[in-house]
Amino acid sequence: MTLEEYSENLEKCMIAQLELFRDFYSSEERIRQHIVLKNWPELDRELIGIQKYADKIDKAETERSKIYQAMKLYCSDDRTESFYAFVSRYCPDRSASLTSLYRDLKISVMKVKTLTLRIDAYLSTVTSAVRKVLDEAFPMRKGTIYDNKGVNRSASDPPFVLDRQL
Repeated sequence: MTLEEYSENLEKCMIAQLELFRDFYSSEERIRQHIVLKNWPELDRELIGIQKYADKIDKAETERSKIYQAMKLYCSDDRTESFYAFVSRYCPDRSASLTSLYRDLKISVMKVKTLTLRIDAYLSTVTSAVRKVLDEAFPMRKGTIYDNKGVNRSASDPPFVLDRQL
């Protein structure tokens, strides 16, 4: 395989990976909306679907890495330089498109991370609020459990009951 073919394959792989990240972000946005709207059946379906995206992204990343490593091996370049420097040195005709795709991939990863953090913060806030409400409503409940003989048993974790319709 020539360097031109490697760079063409790398570009195609990055385009496919970028599209997968965009689909993943859209799916994660739908998950956020289902959580906010308390649409649990749709949330469950979306969670199953998002795992498929994650697997596809993992495969695409592995493929992109293999192509990039093969390019470095083809060029006999074992330097630990940035992707941008490598592409500009060995693929000047595709340099602009490859660096643009690489930037877009980095931005897509940041967008997914940001949305994931937003979902996590929302769920943490809701969980904390519900726990505080339960603590106020049942102040005597401190994690003690009684078995059917009336003997105290302590719970491994504090009990938590959540009404899905809350």
